[in-house]
This record gives sequence, structure tokens and C-alpha cells, in this order.
Amino acid sequence: MTTLTTKDFENFWIRCYLGTSTKVIEGSIKRAYLDFNRTVHGIRMTESQEKYLIFENYFKDLITQITSTKLENQESFDSWHRNKCQELISLVIMHQNKKLYIGQAQKWINMTLKYLVALGNERVKGIILNYHLFHMPIDNIIQAKLSKIGIPKFNVAWSQIDDYKDYIKYQKLVRSKFVGQIPMDIEFRLFNE
Repeated sequence: MTTLTTKDFENFWIRCYLGTSTKVIEGSIKRAYLDFNRTVHGIRMTESQEKYLIFENYFKDLITQITSTKLENQESFDSWHRNKCQELISLVIMHQNKKLYIGQAQKWINMTLKYLVALGNERVKGIILNYHLFHMPIDNIIQAKLSKIGIPKFNVAWSQIDDYKDYIKYQKLVRSKFVGQIPMDIEFRLFNE
């Protein structure tokens, strides 16, 4: 009989997927970047530690905000999220001199939040504070699953969504289809099917 605990096994899977079992925030940020970076052309966030740390520090601040301040309602989260996407796009322009689309920014932000939620409130204190307001990460997998229940796909690749109005319209459509449910809960379930 093993002397390993459930937490020992969880730490194994965290290390396999995030690269570390102790720096879960940093691992989640980088993993989320790797989820979308194949859609980015000419941007090398990880080419130098110094450049990458600019983005990692940006995300650490974003995470501190969302884990320490309870937002009033969905509109306040949507506004916060729009601002974070725009700030991230500006950071990429400033430090990489390249374009980042809303679709790519939402994927990096939303997947980082998803990974942190999956790690749990014990490992990431406060991550559940605004969880019920989080957006569903948009990609090909989730669009294909949602299209089967009447939510149409974007007319462009998710990574090329360039207008936040189009993006938020999709999020609102998801919310209207699943009234009273947490969008990220829906995404977790759909992704796991």
C-alpha cells in the first residue's frame, strides 16, 4: 500500500502540466501562453527571460487584482476584462512591436484564470472570489461544441477576433444560453466531454 497522498498525486500532475508544483501562478501563466502561441507570428515572449518577465509580472498583477477585490457584477468584470485585454495588447506592441488580437489576449487571460481555478483556492488564495464572473475561453474546441447547441462560430478564426464588441457579444450569447450557470463551469464540462 502506498504512503502517497492524493495531494502527492495532484502535485505530480501539476508538475507534468505546469512544469512546477511550487510556482503554480507562474506555471499557469506560461502554460496559458503555450496554449495560444502557435497562433502568434513573429512574437517570441520566451526568447529572453527579461522580456518574458514583463508579461509574467503583468499577469501576476492581474491575478492579484482578481483574487483580492470582489467585483460588483458581471458588467464590472466585463469592463475589467476588456481593459486587461487592451493593456496586454498594448504591452505586446510596446515590447514586441507586433500585433496581438483580442482573440489571443482573451485566450491568454481566460486560460490563465482557468488553470488557477483548477488548482483550487487552497493553492491560489482568492481565485474563487470572482469565479462566477469569469469568461469562457474561446477556441476551436469550445466553438465546435457550442455550435452543436445553437451558438454559431465566429466568422474568423478565434485568434483573429479583433473587436472586443464581437468577443463580448459571444460571451453574452453563451450566458443567455446557460442562464443561472457559471460560464467557466460550462466550459470545464464541455471541454471534458
